[in-house]
Amino acid sequence: MLDFSPRFTLLDALEPANRLDVALLASMLTRQKSGIETLVGHLHAAMRAEQRQSITIEDLLRVLELACGAFDLVVVDLGFVNAAEWASILKTADALLLVAEPTELAVGMLKRYLGAVDSSGIARARFQIVIHRALRSDEEPVAPSDNNLKQSFFARLPNDFRQVSEAVTLGIPLLTSCKSALVGRDRDLAAHLLAQPRRNETVNAGSSANSPATASVSAAAK
Repeated sequence: MLDFSPRFTLLDALEPANRLDVALLASMLTRQKSGIETLVGHLHAAMRAEQRQSITIEDLLRVLELACGAFDLVVVDLGFVNAAEWASILKTADALLLVAEPTELAVGMLKRYLGAVDSSGIARARFQIVIHRALRSDEEPVAPSDNNLKQSFFARLPNDFRQVSEAVTLGIPLLTSCKSALVGRDRDLAAHLLAQPRRNETVNAGSSANSPATASVSAAAK
């Protein structure tokens, strides 16, 4: 969707995990014309068994730590993962976003997911819910779901199928290709996320001289 053909993927960064450094990681990134640097995920539908077995959470954390040392902002799209299994990754994030459409089915899945989060050691309040493809007619049906989830929605992004389709077709990020209500909401969402305190700043502020602060990886999971 970004109109490029990457030479390397996340798997390439994980293979030399023991010798991976910032310079090597940077050489594996693909630069998009808008300026973002991307390390794409696995390009094929399924990984081989030996590939799955060779990937560890510790290796992924190493890649994140290096990325956060090289960039001001790191965004990670984890897709739909088990919160308990990925807890060590999720806990490093400054912001955790759960994205869903405004349907009863999607909200029901969110409720089940947040219920499972309680056993992962991560406070469910850290997961901020973003409703996308929202229509004005969706506002009323979705509103009661705030109470069902015991959590308010962080943002509602309006539906703009035409502009999004054009952005995908042209391989140009939406925020650089047009001006619309959706782009305005996206910018507001980004501004609110950036205004939130970083977890490492919070830890540093609350730590004493005898208790060293825990390093935090600045990453956003979508």
